[in-house]
Amino acid sequence: MMKKCFCFIIALSFLSLTTVFAQESWLSGKRLQNYFQIAGGLFSESGSMAKDVFPGALLRFSYGLDIKLNNDWSIMPGAGIRGQVGEINHLGWDGVNPDVMEMADFYCQARYHQQADGTRMIIGLGPQISYITEPDTYYIDADPSDPLNGKEKFTRWSLSLLPSITFLQGKHFLWGFEASIGLSNSMKQYPELGRIGAIRFQSVALNCGWHF
Repeated sequence: MMKKCFCFIIALSFLSLTTVFAQESWLSGKRLQNYFQIAGGLFSESGSMAKDVFPGALLRFSYGLDIKLNNDWSIMPGAGIRGQVGEINHLGWDGVNPDVMEMADFYCQARYHQQADGTRMIIGLGPQISYITEPDTYYIDADPSDPLNGKEKFTRWSLSLLPSITFLQGKHFLWGFEASIGLSNSMKQYPELGRIGAIRFQSVALNCGWHF
């Protein structure tokens, strides 16, 4: 409960900070840009319970508001919806247990803009908070009476680091790469059922979209 409250407070802080910078940017005539992106790539899991990890696939739609601070720097808060599916044998039973989840992402990046002829490059880095809207649950077909059956595998909230590199071409088109580096343990703990350990989500994706 404390971790969820802490993440919620961070999310509210990001939104408050975004509002302040957006107001200052608007009043001072600095440029605001909208970024709509779609990303597809691979995800995997690391940690003490991530054994025989096979990559899974992800798809993410996101929106960001780029707030220019000067010619070189900006901040971009944003949000996204992500779906990911993989086959990861980390539960200790025979067979493969698929992980299928839908997640909402909230992020805030500091972004460095490199000016160049034709193509402009932006390097971004910042924290990301994710909330699982459609959780994956345990299903142990070998023992339907197992008390873990139906329980959620992962915590609803997680914290990660979001690096990215984006190339702007022409007036509106963009493409690039983004990654997610898990910082928090996403595995839900059930010590009374002997299910404890660590799982962290990692991902890398190719994205494209529009800015204006």
